[in-house]
Amino acid sequence: MKILMPQIGMTMVEGTIERWLKNDGDHVEKGEVILEFSTEKLANELEAPGSGTLKILAQEGEIIECGKVIAELL
Repeated sequence: MKILMPQIGMTMVEGTIERWLKNDGDHVEKGEVILEFSTEKLANELEAPGSGTLKILAQEGEIIECGKVIAELL
């Protein structure tokens, strides 16, 4: 299952990965907060969309376009 950079509001085009709360290879449960990201206006948290092993594809500090893959659940 792919995890995408979400779009919060209609004007958001990108977000910055501030901090992963889980490590690459960790097991996560659906609904568990796995990431803190920011937009130009807000700080946000992202919950796991499902359960599985987290494979991180984007690193802290990276600016990612909305809709791009940032991690996967295996």
